[in-house]
Amino acid sequence: MRLLHISDLHAGRTLFKVSRNQDLLYALNQIVELCKEEKPHVVLIAGDIFDKANPDNESKEIIFEFFLQLKELTHATVAVSGNHDSYDFMKSIKPLAKLAKVYIYDRPDKHNFLFSLGELSVACLPYPSERIISSADEESKKSYAEKVGDFLNYLAQRSGGAKFKVLLSHLFVAGSAYTRTEREASVSSHYAVEPAQLPMDFNYIALGHVHRHQRIEGAATQAYYTGSLFQLDFSEEGQKKFVNLIELREGEPAKVEPVELSLRNPLHLRVVEQGEVEAIVARMEGLQGLLKLVVEVRDKAGLNIFSQRLREALGDKLIKVEYLIPDRRDVHGEKITGRRLNLTELYGKFYEREHNARLPEEVAREFSRLLSVAEHNPSD
Repeated sequence: MRLLHISDLHAGRTLFKVSRNQDLLYALNQIVELCKEEKPHVVLIAGDIFDKANPDNESKEIIFEFFLQLKELTHATVAVSGNHDSYDFMKSIKPLAKLAKVYIYDRPDKHNFLFSLGELSVACLPYPSERIISSADEESKKSYAEKVGDFLNYLAQRSGGAKFKVLLSHLFVAGSAYTRTEREASVSSHYAVEPAQLPMDFNYIALGHVHRHQRIEGAATQAYYTGSLFQLDFSEEGQKKFVNLIELREGEPAKVEPVELSLRNPLHLRVVEQGEVEAIVARMEGLQGLLKLVVEVRDKAGLNIFSQRLREALGDKLIKVEYLIPDRRDVHGEKITGRRLNLTELYGKFYEREHNARLPEEVAREFSRLLSVAEHNPSD
């Protein structure tokens, strides 16, 4: 049994108002060619098919065309919703997707979670939002991770007697190396499932959510994130992107082959000193992809002219310029650095100023929980 594991397509992604759909399309075309060559029986899509809950028409067109191409190349495609996907939208496209042999599991469901094809069964756990996972568990005092662990064990116990068993899910596993492009709250310790909670009953565990390709250390079976299909923002500069080909043979461990994808627009972040535009442009000559410059300012008065000349010289390649102004301070007199604080850190600073004490750990956890609810709030 041959499988192809992909995840985190993020159709509709933008970067400083620049659409990344052509980067996605470039990756999907490689996946189609890979399917022609390797002929996997099933394609597994581990969530975040779309970047926004209400996708734009171009993004839907790209994804639906991809589904139709897979129909001719595989026996089936199985997909779960991610935290960027709307449960209701994914549910609405299920009937049409099934015509393309794409089977979508839109939300955690203990009655409808199993896809079967011959000797293969795929247990599906879409992104377990706290609201959904809590309503499905009577033990309200349990932590989020404990509830997800119970759900995973339930799926393992009821996955039938198929020769090959696979788990397909979109969740955060503790210890994973993430990239800062994931939604902040969703990769906090509050939502971290321990590797030991991943059931050993499965031959392979196909994960989505974390955008860096990696195997989960400490899991009792082979569990992988394949990561995003293209570099989502400049925090992923230099990262290679992969999908996994999996071969399952009875009595043997899963054979996993990472396949590297080429990038249409690699992302580049460069720090430069304000000076001659010609010298800066010469350093960027031959650079393929999209560029962000962080400029260390020396002459505030000449900044507008410098910026205009820089953009004219580098054209569409340059999509963002940020400026570091020496000794710039905020309203409290604290020096502003080039690093942007995340929301939890900002709340921690606010708490310290208001209460003259460090943010308690339990308050930080509750803040992260509420932030996640705000980021992913399904209508049901």
